Amino acid sequence: MKMKSLKKYKVGGTRSKMQLAIPLPQTPDGRVYRYSPNEIAHPRHFVLGNREAGFFVEEHKRERMRQEPGTTKTVCPYSGVIGDDGDFTHPKDQEAAIKIVKHAAMQDVESAFSEMLKGVAQKSRGGITIKPGTRTRRPNPQFGRRDLMRLLICDCCGRDYGVFAIALYCPDCGAPNIALHFGREVELVLQQARIAEDLGEDRQELAYRLLGNAHEDVLTAFEAVQKVVYVHRVSKEESGVVPAKPVRNDFQNVERAQKRYAEFGFNPFCVLSEDERELLNLNIQKRHVIGHNLGVVDAKFAENARDARLGETVELVGSDIREFARLCQLVISALDDWLGDLSYPIAPKAKEETGGRNEPETKEGTVGDLGSLASRIGRWLCEHSVSGMPDNIDEEGILTAFSDMEEGELKEALAELEMEGCVVLSHVIGTRLPRIQTAEELFLVFDPLVLKSSPITDALHLVDLVLAGDGSVSLSDLHDQSGMDQRRFNPAAGMIVAEIGEGRVSRTYSPDYPARYFTMTAEDRVALKRLGKQLTGEVKPHEQSSTPMFERVFAASFLGN
Repeated sequence: MKMKSLKKYKVGGTRSKMQLAIPLPQTPDGRVYRYSPNEIAHPRHFVLGNREAGFFVEEHKRERMRQEPGTTKTVCPYSGVIGDDGDFTHPKDQEAAIKIVKHAAMQDVESAFSEMLKGVAQKSRGGITIKPGTRTRRPNPQFGRRDLMRLLICDCCGRDYGVFAIALYCPDCGAPNIALHFGREVELVLQQARIAEDLGEDRQELAYRLLGNAHEDVLTAFEAVQKVVYVHRVSKEESGVVPAKPVRNDFQNVERAQKRYAEFGFNPFCVLSEDERELLNLNIQKRHVIGHNLGVVDAKFAENARDARLGETVELVGSDIREFARLCQLVISALDDWLGDLSYPIAPKAKEETGGRNEPETKEGTVGDLGSLASRIGRWLCEHSVSGMPDNIDEEGILTAFSDMEEGELKEALAELEMEGCVVLSHVIGTRLPRIQTAEELFLVFDPLVLKSSPITDALHLVDLVLAGDGSVSLSDLHDQSGMDQRRFNPAAGMIVAEIGEGRVSRTYSPDYPARYFTMTAEDRVALKRLGKQLTGEVKPHEQSSTPMFERVFAASFLGN
């Protein structure tokens, strides 16, 4: 008997003893539906995609993994339970798979009988008529969730997956992923803030409402992630070790949250300096004022906030939200390490007090075509950069550091820096200065003057290291090879990354480097070699409408032209 229908599912065996396999049900975009065997791991449903093409697994990330990625075992993203891939199939999908096989077999049997009876009818003189029976419909696999799914890419193994609510682990390698989750929340919050800041002055009320929602969302996500992690750790402890007390809203308060973590001998807030912890507390209080008092300052908030006055509307700008999110992210990253049973950083030393303001800048010589004030601001921005990467600058810091200057003068100096590509300005409502974001050009211009080291020379060194490699480059490993501190390394690394073709640089966010990793083609190697020649002066850069400022400064200061 021919088994045409069953043959589609054959993966081995003989015609009479087939080994059959039913493909796992998939989403329309090709991700496989999965279902945790752990009954208490709500919501249990998740999906698995493929690994990101060209993803480079950094060695120091392997200590975060609970298993090698790509094995035949799956990790429950909600509880961390590890089981065989087959254990993660929904019971209804298992039932559907059996029904699919039965349906295919019955189709083959029906076809065989139809052929047999058709032959009998042809030989019969009585004119027997055969009508084919009604074909049954093929059963479809089932999947129980149709609500909003969060799609992520594990920053340890590069696996694409989707979960509902908050998940703790990567389902492929088992690395803790809550910092990744919170980072996604921060991305959405910052998008809200940018939308609000771009609204015109005639829509200030709406802008304030959007900023208030974004600020509240930071605390909501911060609290939710902490709750999930805490409850998970409690569930892992032996009965009676940790008191089973209701969580309530303990994680909306730093002091109460610390008491919860003290049950485990752990304090994730230790990664914050004293000033940062104070600012975190103030932002939490600000959220309560916005959420419960329509933004009107009450007596408690006025007591703790220096610039707040009773009865006035609490000030809220995008920079506040970004700083609030940054502080929360530091705490969540410590929780991420704790979840993976990794060491976590000790509290950094608080910065020395300076009486509430920075020492005044000395009027050193101008830089390139910049005026005196623009040169001073450029130096200040460069000196106060921690990472050496583009970043948002707090308005208050600029106003305090240059309190001897009029706001109009500051705006004009910032415009000079923008014209030279050193900063990017956005004009928003409710601020005294435009929103400032530093650009890579800033470090190329000012680092030789401020740090007494040239990103150009450093980039030449990195070009040699990169070209000596196998074409897959981890920025973390390259940093270790360079022997530079991170502040010096990043501007030079940014020049290297800029030469790599689109699609070959990791899209995964990295807080420490211009990118997490990149891969090189022959074209990229040629581009880096040409960059090296340009930087050494062997060949001139391609003619452009205007020469970048760092090239003019470099030529004047270092080449003697």
